Amino acid sequence: MNAVEVAPGIHRLGSTRVNWYLVVEGDAVTVLDTGFPRHWEMLQSGMHQLGRRMSDIAAVVLTHSHVDHTGFARRLVDACAPPVFVERHDAVHGVRRFPPMHLYARPSSWGLLAEGLRGGMLWTPRVGASQPVHDGVALDVPGHLKPVHLGGHTPGSTAYVVEDRGVVFTGDNLVTLDPYTRRRGPQLMFCGVQHDEAGAVEALVRLAAVDAATVLPGHGEPWTNGSVGACERALASHSRLHSEHPVPVT
Repeated sequence: MNAVEVAPGIHRLGSTRVNWYLVVEGDAVTVLDTGFPRHWEMLQSGMHQLGRRMSDIAAVVLTHSHVDHTGFARRLVDACAPPVFVERHDAVHGVRRFPPMHLYARPSSWGLLAEGLRGGMLWTPRVGASQPVHDGVALDVPGHLKPVHLGGHTPGSTAYVVEDRGVVFTGDNLVTLDPYTRRRGPQLMFCGVQHDEAGAVEALVRLAAVDAATVLPGHGEPWTNGSVGACERALASHSRLHSEHPVPVT
């Protein structure tokens, strides 16, 4: 995928299933999430497309530590030495977390599995040392991303707001494509991938307090009708699915 500008100075890269972003401010760039390891070539191509050098990358910011978001982070650190920012609960084990592998028993998830295997998912290196983020305190990085700790999807899952551009990066706390089920539209991901299902629902309520015009998720197309509406739709979809397919009481 070529770099596509989805908000002023913010460019989407990745694939049809997995998104990551470049946030440009002047001559400097923040990389928001890092896809699969073999997305490295996309990074090089994207930076060239934008007329930037790899040495212009000033920071890496991770919404969480799943391997479809941390793929080439270590390679970038080794090549250019930018600091990596991630919430402390996801900084454990060197910033690397594999989704539950039983999820790939679902035929609807096989496309993501195939892409992950081609993309080097199983050999994703640990990122290593990282910098902490503090809820509500903007990072001193290009774009001045403001973290909103959400949890739920993973213990350290965090959304990032770029206030002067009306953008919120939601990672996997709110997506517009669930690559495990292929459902589209603003939603929570399939319950089997959530670290804490109830916490993921509560996180949407907190995310709804963020008033941004554009939602940029970890999976799926940008949502340009406001973060509040996206959260409302996701909560309604979750409620509807659970009423149609209630969890049996044992």
